[in-house]
Amino acid sequence: MTAYLEYTDSLNYSSLEKGQLPFYCLSNLLKEDIPLHHHDFLELSLVMNGRGTETLNGITHELKPGSISFLLPHHIHEIHTNPEAPLHLFCCMFDISLIFESTTDAQLGRILLQVGNQLPSYNDLNENDAREMNLICSAIASEYSSSKIGKYSVIRSKVIEALALYARSHSTAILSHSHIQNAKIKKLDWDIIQFVHTNYLNELTQDGLCKKFDASPAYISRLFQRTLNTHFLDYIHKLRVRRASSLLLTTEMSILDISVDSGFESFRTFSRVFKEHTGMSPRAFRKMSSEPGS
Repeated sequence: MTAYLEYTDSLNYSSLEKGQLPFYCLSNLLKEDIPLHHHDFLELSLVMNGRGTETLNGITHELKPGSISFLLPHHIHEIHTNPEAPLHLFCCMFDISLIFESTTDAQLGRILLQVGNQLPSYNDLNENDAREMNLICSAIASEYSSSKIGKYSVIRSKVIEALALYARSHSTAILSHSHIQNAKIKKLDWDIIQFVHTNYLNELTQDGLCKKFDASPAYISRLFQRTLNTHFLDYIHKLRVRRASSLLLTTEMSILDISVDSGFESFRTFSRVFKEHTGMSPRAFRKMSSEPGS
């Protein structure tokens, strides 16, 4: 169980190398229950074998071969496995930025942002879809453990394929209702979040977003609370701290240069925000990571 839960900490991203996809996958046989938790990642999990139950955002459903769940960062869940038929889960965890990298993913991304609201967070795949999803997961696992050229490009394409299959596994009525009822709202939400993810290293303010997207401050605030369960500024800080953590561990850049490169307007702000998010100063973080056994 410990190996499964270790990826709930966003600072695991700090070990990513430059150009590496912010992605983890794990195939795990659960012999113990997983307590209620949430994390900073999107999570896609598929039951390969076994039986159990999952309580996702307060709703409990059965887990069996072919059951698939998709969680946004603010969702909470717990899993109970059956001792007589332990759950074998294949799980992918990845940053929300993965689905913002291409404008061609806009339609799928807008639908996925409705998970837990207009779109159910789980489904039981039919035999054909379950077989196809198993093949996709096997391909992801194979690429993830390899050192082949272009592995991260292949992984991303396979994850998008898996997410598309998950969305399509729901009834046309559900997808049509979600698309028609929220088309304008979803597109604006998507555009705003996508813009933040591609511009967080630049000067970015809530007032600036309001002017660019002709939206009120209240709308922007509700968007981040509703979609990402956080405040706008806190989310910007989280993205910048992730980048700074990676640079502290993987480069010899000065801490001052890292603060600038990560989008902070002053070194004082950088130091304060970094400590708020990690519990230590940037210097202590770098020193700790360089110590043997860390």
